[in-house]
Amino acid sequence: MQVLIKGKNGHRKLSLNRRKAIHEKCLDCSCWHPSEVGECPFTNCDLYPFRTGRGKQNAKDRTKSIKSFCLNCMNGQVGEVSKCQLFDCPLYIYRRGHQESIEQESFTKKRGIFQESILEQRL
Repeated sequence: MQVLIKGKNGHRKLSLNRRKAIHEKCLDCSCWHPSEVGECPFTNCDLYPFRTGRGKQNAKDRTKSIKSFCLNCMNGQVGEVSKCQLFDCPLYIYRRGHQESIEQESFTKKRGIFQESILEQRL
């Protein structure tokens, strides 16, 4: 699924799977310095074992890590994870542990409004 996420030079559209979404989030955290992702000092971060996007990784563990990271981002408030408004976060579509369906009306509407506003800013 093509999603619009924030990047080093503004927003960009790309296909994301869980592995790539985690790597993009780690790049964002490290101010877009790839070498910093590999040398990340935050070993207690839920995404730490998956930060490089390389090597053999358990898909279920990646999913649990994303859910846990999103829960921590919302200060442990379970109900707030589903209400997340960070549409340009690479982990957004996986925050509930499964990929959000593009057909879901509210998701599509919110994401569409966000994407339109970003594209308008570029013009």
